Amino acid sequence: MKLLKHLHMRKVTYACALVFSVSMGLSASLANARTLNYATPASPTDRPTNQVLRWWGDEIAKRTNGSVDVKIHWAQSLLKYKDSARGIQSGIADMGPMTPEYSLAITPLLSVSQSELGSGNNYIAVEAWRRAVDGFEPIDKEAARSGLRPIGYYSSGVRVNMSTTRPYLTPDDFKGDKVRLTPRSMNAAKANGWKVTPVNITFADFYSAMERGTIDGAQSYLYLMPPYKHNEVAKYVVEPGIGQSMIVVVMNNRVWESLSDTEKQVFEELAPVFSEKMAQAGLQEVDIAVDLLNNSPDYPVEYYKLTDEQRKVWEEQMVPAVDEYIADLAKRNPAATELHERFLAELYNVEEEVREQGYPWQRN
Repeated sequence: MKLLKHLHMRKVTYACALVFSVSMGLSASLANARTLNYATPASPTDRPTNQVLRWWGDEIAKRTNGSVDVKIHWAQSLLKYKDSARGIQSGIADMGPMTPEYSLAITPLLSVSQSELGSGNNYIAVEAWRRAVDGFEPIDKEAARSGLRPIGYYSSGVRVNMSTTRPYLTPDDFKGDKVRLTPRSMNAAKANGWKVTPVNITFADFYSAMERGTIDGAQSYLYLMPPYKHNEVAKYVVEPGIGQSMIVVVMNNRVWESLSDTEKQVFEELAPVFSEKMAQAGLQEVDIAVDLLNNSPDYPVEYYKLTDEQRKVWEEQMVPAVDEYIADLAKRNPAATELHERFLAELYNVEEEVREQGYPWQRN
């Protein structure tokens, strides 16, 4: 009987020791977990691109066995979007998305990603850019200088011309209208003698300006129209099919260097997966936006996609403005010219590839 009691006590002691050991291991793992702060302008909705962002954060924690935890700071709560590059560079945030043109002085090569020629399709633009920068040494040197390491890409997607007077199918359709143009479209207007009156207003004023007649139209992004209810004041929407704004997800370089080799490998392996998933989600958001614009019970719009001939007109007339933009970037970094050529070539290559084979997620 004493022997049985002794054996029982040994089992209990061993079990307690095991539980204690496991709990201590978990506690140590949690204590060693590192939180990286991700600053984004996006609101914490359930839109497809936000779902991918949450998946990415969870996947990082999973693949690093909990050594890295990503905390997402939504709706510019940590950084104003225009200040993203400087804020991440200084360490206010560890990583997050940025539009390179807001920091053109420190990231001239990344600014080449902002296109006016070639497809504005989310996937085509991102994949073309990824191929253009793959093995391009000057982009790595720029990252080292700026302290901003790219860890993923996604695109704002297709631009649109929205208007109240008539659809802007070609530049000839402006007919003297007051239009908020993108900076390079303003340069193209001067170079080609467009009959248009450029109006400089902020995005936040688009709705009221069109409602009051201060402007007759504006160049914007398709995915932004439904949430900002621009279809309530615009009657026509034209998708030219060219031009987009690349969003670069960057990490503070000091933070990157502080990661273990295993953790760096996780981020590197996830980069192309993240970019492709974000492109697919962006295309889903485009479809949602088009459906809402066409089928709104109260404020439907007339939605136009351009023919190849109409698209060619826009591209040809944008060339002088693009050349001027790239020449300005090349003054800051001569490699901008070569990178632009690589990017433009890949834009047409990937567009043809998608036309013939479909998207990667459709090929299996």
